[in-house]
Amino acid sequence: FLAVGAIGWIAYNADTEVEEFVIAAYIACSVILFFVILGIFAAVRESVVLTATRAVFLLILAIPQILSTFLFIHQYDVKSGQEAVELAWQANNMDALQQNHECCGKSSVQDYVHLSQLIPPSCYANLQQTTDHLYVDGCIEKLQSFYEGDKLRFIIVSWILVVFELICFVLAVVLAISFKNKQRRLEF
Repeated sequence: FLAVGAIGWIAYNADTEVEEFVIAAYIACSVILFFVILGIFAAVRESVVLTATRAVFLLILAIPQILSTFLFIHQYDVKSGQEAVELAWQANNMDALQQNHECCGKSSVQDYVHLSQLIPPSCYANLQQTTDHLYVDGCIEKLQSFYEGDKLRFIIVSWILVVFELICFVLAVVLAISFKNKQRRLEF
């Protein structure tokens, strides 16, 4: 249920997540779902071989997951919110950024005031140009926080998957041993 729920959550929130994260999450959840179905089939058949095979594949799946999570934690630098905002500011392409992240200007709405420019409609919630709908936070801060949250979500999801895979591995080993013991008892 966890894998199916995760696939549904990813599909619902696909437009708010980074594309690589969505693709990796779909693949990981689909593989886990496959192993869940294999495990159910192995349990119904009380097959030692299928259950042991499932345990081995779960361990094989968990090892790269652990390695990629460690590499991601230590080698992945969070994107620079300032760099992205500066590029958008120079290209005069702040509207989408301001609407998506509910921010205004690079540092604040004062960026437009200092340049004697009108505050664009994208700096207002629902494009309603009233002071009570004005976004006051700058986009650098909002975007940096979004990038850091993205990294944190990836790490949390990765560790949850690792724990789930290892629990399933242990349960598959115990189940395979139980099936083997049952087969031995039936032989006597």
